[in-house]
Amino acid sequence: MEPMLDPEQQNIARLEAGESASVDFVGGHVYVALRVNEGGDAPAAELRLLDEENQEFSGDSPTRLHVERLVNGTSYAPVRVFCFPNGCDRGTYTLHNEGDSVLWLVDDSAGDIEFFTDPLVLATFGTCCLGVMSGIIALIFAILMFQNKSNQDGKQVSGLIIDGRVMTTDELYRAHQEQNKEISDVPDPFVRSSTNNQAIETISDENDLQIGEEDGEDAWKGWDEG
Repeated sequence: MEPMLDPEQQNIARLEAGESASVDFVGGHVYVALRVNEGGDAPAAELRLLDEENQEFSGDSPTRLHVERLVNGTSYAPVRVFCFPNGCDRGTYTLHNEGDSVLWLVDDSAGDIEFFTDPLVLATFGTCCLGVMSGIIALIFAILMFQNKSNQDGKQVSGLIIDGRVMTTDELYRAHQEQNKEISDVPDPFVRSSTNNQAIETISDENDLQIGEEDGEDAWKGWDEG
């Protein structure tokens, strides 16, 4: 990570005190001038940047987004920012170091691109994103399971538990009907006695009828012979 922040490795110009150099700006990029902060107050800019028409390009003061870079115990402080946030126009510029310390000019946009395309950084971001997605999915499943459990707890089962299984109302009704059918198929022990009584009563009625007829005939004969 430090090589991406180190101005000694990532710069388009390194100027000793009193030196100048031509630099080519990429359109749309932001550039930052840095000096070593040896403690105390922030170092002064003490530079001049001229465009192709020899017009001075003053740039802007660093913002809170442009922080000091700490590399191997050395602190590099931004002293001037060019073309933030929209980026510079493409062209060739001349940078003059008017200070008494080394001046670095770095392509801040190129550094950001290199940082976000670094495999280690991508792997870290991918792991974080995967962890967040996994957490969201786990939370959704937990909510669904909680709702399902709540529905089951509030559900009333209509039936009877037999041998660990809940019988529904329809199954209980069919079982009751089958039981009644089995009972109706068993012969009634009193049917034969009732039938015999009916037979005896029928025979008795027939005998009484015959006796009545005979008595009638005898009476008729007695009257006729009378």
